[in-house]
Amino acid sequence: MPTLLSSLPLFVLLAVTASVCAQPLPMLQPKPVQVCPGAFPTDLTATDCRYKAKQRTLDFVAGSVTDQAILGAAIFGLGAQIIQSPSEWKRTWDGYGRRVGSRYTQAVGKGAAQYLVGLILNDDPRFLAYRDDPGVVRRRRDAICAMTARAAPDMAAPCANPSQESLESLTHDGWQRFGHAWYDVITVRRSTIQGDGRRIPALSRFAGEFGGAYAGYPWYPAAENTFPQVGERAAGAFGTAVLQSFYTEYKPEITNLLGAIFRRGSQPKSSPGGQP
Repeated sequence: MPTLLSSLPLFVLLAVTASVCAQPLPMLQPKPVQVCPGAFPTDLTATDCRYKAKQRTLDFVAGSVTDQAILGAAIFGLGAQIIQSPSEWKRTWDGYGRRVGSRYTQAVGKGAAQYLVGLILNDDPRFLAYRDDPGVVRRRRDAICAMTARAAPDMAAPCANPSQESLESLTHDGWQRFGHAWYDVITVRRSTIQGDGRRIPALSRFAGEFGGAYAGYPWYPAAENTFPQVGERAAGAFGTAVLQSFYTEYKPEITNLLGAIFRRGSQPKSSPGGQP
């Protein structure tokens, strides 16, 4: 009898363990991965997609003050040196220095104007591809939901998560992508937590182009400081923004083309919404 009593706690422990193990384990649902529109595609930890002042300042310093601005000024200054533009500056080290200095000053002026106007308007000037634009994805989802509702009016939740295949068709909207690349140049998004702010005119971008064009005023000869000449410089800077937008839109195709030329394989396409 003492042996039986001493074994009782062991029996109770075994019974409790069996009861716990018999219960089904709850399945842990993976948290959805969020990639902020326009942000770096491998940043999967973002919970706030606003274009904050810190990021705006970092982009301004990197693109208009430090390495990118210096490299761009050196390269474009070399091109101007070759064609001798403006003609008043000779092809000497002094002339090259003036060409580099004027372009660097324009880069700083452009970045400063865009920074200040964007900060006031609280915009998000980062370029987006058509298939990653929250507004485009939302309209496509709404259209799919409307068609589903008409086809099956008795469904309890006709707008519950359209299939991934139905969103993949965004990749094949050729003219829409072309138009979106231009639309993304002349508009920017309001900075919001979800990254889906409404579109507004790209006043900060336009201010940056003209600010950069006028920033070169102290450098250029008098003949180059007329309003038409300044307009030409602003148009040239705006052309750079157009190229950036089209590169963002057609980056997979460009990468695939270069990969085919250099035999480096294909560029994997991201899913709509910026998912890797």
